[in-house]
Amino acid sequence: MNRLFFVLLLISAQLIFSQDKQYYKDAVADCILDSGKDAAMLDDIVNNCIKNKYLSNYEFTTITGDKISTDAITKPILLVAAATWCAPCWGEIPALNKMVEKYGDKIEVVMLFWDKQEGVQRMAEKLDKRIMLVASEAENSDKSTIEINGFVHKLDYPTTYLIAKDKKIVNFKRGAASPSKKMTWEQVNAMNEAQLEEFLKVIM
Repeated sequence: MNRLFFVLLLISAQLIFSQDKQYYKDAVADCILDSGKDAAMLDDIVNNCIKNKYLSNYEFTTITGDKISTDAITKPILLVAAATWCAPCWGEIPALNKMVEKYGDKIEVVMLFWDKQEGVQRMAEKLDKRIMLVASEAENSDKSTIEINGFVHKLDYPTTYLIAKDKKIVNFKRGAASPSKKMTWEQVNAMNEAQLEEFLKVIM
């Protein structure tokens, strides 16, 4: 009898907890209505629409044909929204590769692209092969939006979501340094690596 009571109590607790969860997919459409306008209100967007929301299960297919189910990934996920026409996305590549080399056994890195498959191939040549690359299936008319199998991203690039094992979005950042007349590749790499190291501290 005591055992039955304990099981029922456990089920009830799980049901109550699951009802309290707020999901990113339910918040993003209402919170980020116009990415160009709302990008200026980033703090509000991050705190109310993104951080501490939970990731639903998404089924993605990588450019090599591998199937990804986010629920099946048991490690924390570094989810990066990128586009090949975005200079900072290219600038962040060495730092991303370094993070995979350093923490590949602790995190899974998934990149979702604005571009279709043929566009992604160019960047794939520079990225660590352990990074899972997912291209858009349809042509995107809005440069600030990615929609892939139900996952919607409505801000700029690169944008990185840090998702804990329980699928809660625990950290969020956008942007990266890229080489310019004022910044060398060495400076860019040092800055991007330091930012990603700090970003990952939440789960490391």
